Amino acid sequence: MTTFDPEPPSTSDARSRRTVLRTVAGLACAGALAGCNDTSGASTDSPIPGGTGTDAPVSTTTATPTPTVTAPPTGTQMPTPDSTGTPASTATPTPSSTPAGRETAREFVARLRAGEFDAAHSLFGDTLASRMPRPTLERYWLGLTAQHGAVESVGSVESGTRDGSETLVVPVECAERRQRIELGVDGDGALSGLWFPAEYSSPEYVDESAFAERTLTLEPGGCSLPATLSVPAGDDGGSTATATAGTKTATVTDVGDTVPGVVLVHGSGQHDRDGTIQPNEPYRDLAQGLASRGVAVLRYDKRTHACDVPREEWAIDDIIVDDAVHALGVLRDQPEVDPDRTVVAGHSIGATCVPRIAERDGSVAGGALLAGNARPFTEVYPEQVKHLLEVQGGLSAREERQLSAVKRLMSAVEDGSVADDRQIGPVPGIWWKTLSEYDQVATANRVDAPLFVAHGGRDFQIPIDPALSGWREGLDDPDTHRFERYPDLSHLFHSGTEPSLTTEYVFPDNVEEALVADLAEWVTGL
Repeated sequence: MTTFDPEPPSTSDARSRRTVLRTVAGLACAGALAGCNDTSGASTDSPIPGGTGTDAPVSTTTATPTPTVTAPPTGTQMPTPDSTGTPASTATPTPSSTPAGRETAREFVARLRAGEFDAAHSLFGDTLASRMPRPTLERYWLGLTAQHGAVESVGSVESGTRDGSETLVVPVECAERRQRIELGVDGDGALSGLWFPAEYSSPEYVDESAFAERTLTLEPGGCSLPATLSVPAGDDGGSTATATAGTKTATVTDVGDTVPGVVLVHGSGQHDRDGTIQPNEPYRDLAQGLASRGVAVLRYDKRTHACDVPREEWAIDDIIVDDAVHALGVLRDQPEVDPDRTVVAGHSIGATCVPRIAERDGSVAGGALLAGNARPFTEVYPEQVKHLLEVQGGLSAREERQLSAVKRLMSAVEDGSVADDRQIGPVPGIWWKTLSEYDQVATANRVDAPLFVAHGGRDFQIPIDPALSGWREGLDDPDTHRFERYPDLSHLFHSGTEPSLTTEYVFPDNVEEALVADLAEWVTGL
């Protein structure tokens, strides 16, 4: 099997930077990229389980794996934490709080800020250094600055505690957000642990007094899908409160007139209803942001997240389309929702499937395509690989061969020579086959409903061009549709800086308000 084989770190700063970016590329390709962020375990492209309040315990990252070029682009690869490298839980405090420990913490952050990753890594103790290679350290730092911008200032070292041991916390102020860096220091004064603590926080544009939520269970056949319905409150803000996590239970008396409704459809990963990836919950942002603006939203756990689905049943109809059509029917049955003003909104592969869902349903008032590609999926993956390999400098001869191998694999998918049960990365051949047989643009032209097509300019997973231009040029009557371009946003519609990297999703952010406002305006205007 052909594999990526990153070069060893070099003492040259320029060469070292290119080396780590090649390593990032290899890791990302190993897990597959183009769909969107996965939230499942080791068998898929994003190993971070769903949930809020997740720290990124980068001290626990294992040695860099050898990635293969045969993995498909079904989501966003993140470094895989395990449970072996955290600071020891002990009743005896480590000397983190000593002056020497504090000086080590300050020096470590200063080295990272200066881009001196070799020097920063040299402050690691032997165990941490072996479990977290120097390229991995740089990968996290690049992700931090991509998500939150350059570090503008560093605060005073603070004391902390983790698992019974003392830690040191260094707050850094980035251009867009503050981030804490937590460190453990061993008895020899070397760094023994490193975390980037992070948790989900609701965006400012979400007005919790403007909507209520209730849980539902979808029963599309063969699997029960837990779901959440976000319902705008009436003009008086009335709702029936519950004591559960500050949520409210909506009733038909909460609203006067019926409102438009949206079903959110996931990308290719095994997503929960919030689209959880580390501390980020983009589908929750979208749902509650839209509900704050007068739109009811139904979001649900994806079939491959909620149930044990046999791999031979991973055709796109089986795990995406049919469940979304069922969800639209459930949405229309809700007393607060106007059944004639329901919309299907998909993200990534979910966006690609929106025309198929709309055609099968036959009654949608519109479809929203958020970061959906307009080309055959087999054309997207090699470009992702190329981007990650050449994000700093050109392609080496070895990388050219790796890229050629990816293209040959995609050709095999296109000519039908890949068996349905053949595992290609985290998804089986049937997934590839059914997606390759589907022409999303031609399907959209058969659907009599307007589209909202939105894309982020920093999205390397589904690049804005030719994706946005592909939809505009491929649709028969583009003037009936709305096209929105957001130059600074990523695949998750988070603002950030170049270069675009998958590790930025380790750090918390929210879907940009401009997208939520534009989508709400479009839906309510249908």
